[in-house]
Amino acid sequence: MAKMIKDKKAPRGARCPARIDVKGLFALDVDDSIWQDVGLDDDEDPEVEPPPWLSNEGVRNGIKAMLERDRCVEEETRLRHECRSLREWFAEEWRIVSVPCSLADAEAVEYELQLRRAALCHLCAVWQKYTQSLDFGDLSTLPEWGPSPEEIMAARIAQGTASVNEAEEDWDLDQRASLDDEDGLDVVEADETDLLLVDTLDTVDLADAFRSMSTEDSDIYFDP
Repeated sequence: MAKMIKDKKAPRGARCPARIDVKGLFALDVDDSIWQDVGLDDDEDPEVEPPPWLSNEGVRNGIKAMLERDRCVEEETRLRHECRSLREWFAEEWRIVSVPCSLADAEAVEYELQLRRAALCHLCAVWQKYTQSLDFGDLSTLPEWGPSPEEIMAARIAQGTASVNEAEEDWDLDQRASLDDEDGLDVVEADETDLLLVDTLDTVDLADAFRSMSTEDSDIYFDP
Protein backbone atom coordinates (compact mmCIF):
# COMPACT_ATOMS: atom_id res chain seq x y z
CA MET A 1 0.00 0.00 0.00
CA ALA A 2 2.80 2.44 0.87
CA LYS A 3 4.54 1.64 -2.42
CA MET A 4 1.31 2.23 -4.38
CA ILE A 5 0.83 5.62 -2.70
CA LYS A 6 4.45 6.51 -3.40
CA ASP A 7 4.09 5.51 -7.06
CA LYS A 8 0.79 7.44 -7.22
CA LYS A 9 -1.11 4.32 -8.21
CA ALA A 10 -3.48 4.43 -5.25
CA PRO A 11 -6.79 6.34 -5.24
CA ARG A 12 -6.74 9.99 -4.30
CA GLY A 13 -6.71 10.56 -0.56
CA ALA A 14 -5.69 6.98 0.18
CA ARG A 15 -3.95 6.53 3.51
CA CYS A 16 -1.50 3.82 4.37
CA PRO A 17 -2.48 1.97 7.54
CA ALA A 18 0.05 1.72 10.33
CA ARG A 19 2.51 -1.14 10.00
CA ILE A 20 1.70 -4.10 12.23
CA ASP A 21 4.52 -5.75 14.12
CA VAL A 22 4.12 -9.49 13.62
CA LYS A 23 6.02 -10.28 16.83
CA GLY A 24 3.41 -8.53 18.97
CA LEU A 25 0.37 -9.56 16.99
CA PHE A 26 -0.82 -11.99 19.68
CA ALA A 27 0.03 -9.68 22.60
CA LEU A 28 -2.09 -6.67 21.71
CA ASP A 29 -2.54 -3.65 23.95
CA VAL A 30 -5.41 -1.19 24.06
CA ASP A 31 -3.22 1.52 22.51
CA ASP A 32 -1.91 -0.57 19.60
CA SER A 33 -2.50 0.89 16.17
CA ILE A 34 -4.21 -2.26 14.90
CA TRP A 35 -7.45 -1.09 16.52
CA GLN A 36 -7.51 2.13 14.50
CA ASP A 37 -9.49 2.28 11.27
CA VAL A 38 -7.73 5.18 9.59
CA GLY A 39 -8.62 5.25 5.89
CA LEU A 40 -11.06 2.33 6.02
CA ASP A 41 -14.20 4.46 5.80
CA ASP A 42 -12.98 7.10 3.36
CA ASP A 43 -15.40 5.87 0.70
CA GLU A 44 -18.31 7.39 2.62
CA ASP A 45 -16.96 10.96 2.44
CA PRO A 46 -13.46 11.24 0.97
CA GLU A 47 -13.33 15.01 1.60
CA VAL A 48 -13.66 14.65 5.38
CA GLU A 49 -10.32 14.44 7.13
CA PRO A 50 -10.08 12.07 10.10
CA PRO A 51 -9.56 13.73 13.48
CA PRO A 52 -5.93 14.45 14.48
CA TRP A 53 -6.09 12.15 17.50
CA LEU A 54 -6.75 9.32 15.06
CA SER A 55 -4.63 10.19 12.04
CA ASN A 56 -1.75 12.31 13.36
CA GLU A 57 0.93 10.27 15.10
CA GLY A 58 2.42 13.39 16.71
CA VAL A 59 -0.93 14.27 18.28
CA ARG A 60 -1.34 10.71 19.51
CA ASN A 61 2.11 10.73 21.12
CA GLY A 62 1.33 14.10 22.66
CA ILE A 63 -1.87 12.76 24.20
CA LYS A 64 0.01 9.83 25.73
CA ALA A 65 2.69 12.16 27.10
CA MET A 66 0.05 14.48 28.58
CA LEU A 67 -1.71 11.58 30.30
CA GLU A 68 1.60 10.33 31.70
CA ARG A 69 2.40 13.82 32.99
CA ASP A 70 -1.01 14.01 34.67
CA ARG A 71 -0.31 10.71 36.43
CA CYS A 72 3.07 12.05 37.58
CA VAL A 73 1.42 15.17 39.00
CA GLU A 74 -1.12 13.02 40.85
CA GLU A 75 1.65 10.83 42.27
CA GLU A 76 3.63 13.91 43.30
CA THR A 77 0.61 15.17 45.24
CA ARG A 78 0.25 11.81 46.99
CA LEU A 79 3.96 11.74 47.86
CA ARG A 80 3.80 15.26 49.29
CA HIS A 81 0.88 14.24 51.49
CA GLU A 82 2.71 11.10 52.65
CA CYS A 83 5.89 13.07 53.42
CA ARG A 84 4.00 15.61 55.49
CA SER A 85 2.19 12.87 57.41
CA LEU A 86 5.50 11.07 57.97
CA ARG A 87 7.17 14.17 59.39
CA GLU A 88 4.21 15.01 61.63
CA TRP A 89 4.12 11.44 62.96
CA PHE A 90 7.85 11.41 63.68
CA ALA A 91 7.75 14.77 65.47
CA GLU A 92 4.96 13.48 67.71
CA GLU A 93 6.80 10.22 68.46
CA TRP A 94 9.98 12.14 69.31
CA ARG A 95 8.10 14.42 71.69
CA ILE A 96 6.39 11.46 73.38
CA VAL A 97 9.77 9.78 74.02
CA SER A 98 11.81 12.88 74.90
CA VAL A 99 9.52 14.26 77.62
CA PRO A 100 9.33 11.07 79.75
CA CYS A 101 13.04 10.47 79.19
CA SER A 102 13.91 13.72 80.96
CA LEU A 103 11.51 12.98 83.82
CA ALA A 104 12.21 9.27 84.37
CA ASP A 105 13.43 8.33 87.87
CA ALA A 106 14.02 4.60 87.46
CA GLU A 107 17.20 3.65 85.59
CA ALA A 108 15.48 0.74 83.85
CA VAL A 109 12.75 3.00 82.47
CA GLU A 110 15.27 5.64 81.41
CA TYR A 111 17.38 2.97 79.68
CA GLU A 112 14.40 1.70 77.68
CA LEU A 113 13.46 5.25 76.70
CA GLN A 114 17.03 5.95 75.59
CA LEU A 115 16.95 2.83 73.42
CA ARG A 116 13.70 4.01 71.85
CA ARG A 117 15.20 7.45 71.34
CA ALA A 118 18.26 5.97 69.60
CA ALA A 119 16.04 3.85 67.34
CA LEU A 120 14.07 6.96 66.35
CA CYS A 121 17.34 8.77 65.58
CA HIS A 122 18.35 5.97 63.21
CA LEU A 123 14.91 6.07 61.58
CA CYS A 124 15.09 9.84 61.18
CA ALA A 125 18.55 9.60 59.58
CA VAL A 126 17.24 7.11 57.01
CA TRP A 127 14.08 9.09 56.25
CA GLN A 128 15.91 12.39 55.87
CA LYS A 129 18.33 10.77 53.44
CA TYR A 130 15.62 9.41 51.14
CA THR A 131 13.18 12.34 51.36
CA GLN A 132 15.57 15.26 50.96
CA SER A 133 14.76 15.54 47.23
CA LEU A 134 10.98 15.47 47.74
CA ASP A 135 8.70 18.48 48.00
CA PHE A 136 7.10 18.81 51.46
CA GLY A 137 5.09 21.86 50.48
CA ASP A 138 4.95 24.76 52.95
CA LEU A 139 7.57 23.87 55.58
CA SER A 140 6.43 26.67 57.89
CA THR A 141 3.31 24.65 58.74
CA LEU A 142 5.31 21.53 59.60
CA PRO A 143 6.98 20.75 62.94
CA GLU A 144 10.70 20.11 63.12
CA TRP A 145 11.95 16.54 62.92
CA GLY A 146 13.11 16.64 66.52
CA PRO A 147 16.65 15.20 66.77
CA SER A 148 19.53 17.65 66.70
CA PRO A 149 22.04 17.64 63.79
CA GLU A 150 24.63 16.11 66.14
CA GLU A 151 22.29 13.21 66.99
CA ILE A 152 21.50 12.64 63.31
CA MET A 153 25.20 12.64 62.43
CA ALA A 154 25.96 10.18 65.24
CA ALA A 155 23.18 7.89 63.97
CA ARG A 156 24.57 7.99 60.42
CA ILE A 157 28.08 7.20 61.67
CA ALA A 158 26.69 4.29 63.69
CA GLN A 159 24.85 3.00 60.62
CA GLY A 160 28.01 3.17 58.53
CA THR A 161 30.02 1.39 61.23
CA ALA A 162 27.36 -1.32 61.50
CA SER A 163 27.45 -1.84 57.72
CA VAL A 164 31.24 -2.24 57.80
CA ASN A 165 31.04 -4.67 60.71
CA GLU A 166 28.38 -6.73 58.93
CA ALA A 167 30.54 -6.88 55.81
CA GLU A 168 33.53 -8.05 57.88
CA GLU A 169 31.41 -10.68 59.63
CA ASP A 170 30.12 -11.96 56.28
CA TRP A 171 33.70 -12.14 55.01
CA ASP A 172 34.78 -14.08 58.13
CA LEU A 173 31.88 -16.50 57.71
CA ASP A 174 32.80 -17.07 54.06
CA GLN A 175 36.43 -17.70 55.00
CA ARG A 176 35.42 -20.13 57.73
CA ALA A 177 33.08 -21.94 55.37
CA SER A 178 35.83 -22.29 52.77
CA LEU A 179 38.26 -23.56 55.42
CA ASP A 180 35.67 -26.05 56.67
CA ASP A 181 35.17 -27.25 53.10
CA GLU A 182 38.91 -27.72 52.69
CA ASP A 183 39.12 -29.59 56.01
CA GLY A 184 36.24 -31.77 54.92
CA LEU A 185 38.04 -32.62 51.68
CA ASP A 186 41.18 -33.48 53.66
CA VAL A 187 39.18 -35.76 55.95
CA VAL A 188 37.58 -37.50 52.97
CA GLU A 189 40.97 -37.98 51.31
CA ALA A 190 42.43 -39.33 54.57
CA ASP A 191 39.51 -41.75 54.95
CA GLU A 192 39.99 -42.98 51.38
CA THR A 193 43.72 -43.48 52.04
CA ASP A 194 43.00 -45.44 55.22
CA LEU A 195 40.51 -47.67 53.41
CA LEU A 196 43.05 -48.37 50.68
CA LEU A 197 45.67 -49.27 53.29
CA VAL A 198 43.24 -51.62 55.08
CA ASP A 199 42.35 -53.33 51.80
CA THR A 200 46.05 -53.79 51.01
CA LEU A 201 46.76 -55.29 54.44
CA ASP A 202 43.79 -57.65 54.10
CA THR A 203 45.11 -58.78 50.73
CA VAL A 204 48.57 -59.43 52.19
CA ASP A 205 47.06 -61.41 55.09
CA LEU A 206 45.05 -63.54 52.70
CA ALA A 207 48.13 -64.21 50.59
CA ASP A 208 50.15 -65.25 53.67
CA ALA A 209 47.34 -67.51 54.84
CA PHE A 210 47.13 -69.12 51.41
CA ARG A 211 50.90 -69.77 51.37
CA SER A 212 50.73 -71.31 54.85
CA MET A 213 47.93 -73.64 53.81
CA SER A 214 49.84 -74.66 50.69
CA THR A 215 52.97 -75.47 52.74
CA GLU A 216 51.00 -77.60 55.22
CA ASP A 217 49.37 -79.54 52.41
CA SER A 218 52.77 -80.26 50.89
CA ASP A 219 54.07 -81.58 54.22
CA ILE A 220 51.08 -83.89 54.58
CA TYR A 221 51.32 -85.55 51.17
CA PHE A 222 55.12 -85.63 50.87
CA ASP A 223 56.68 -88.87 52.31
CA PRO A 224 60.35 -89.26 51.41
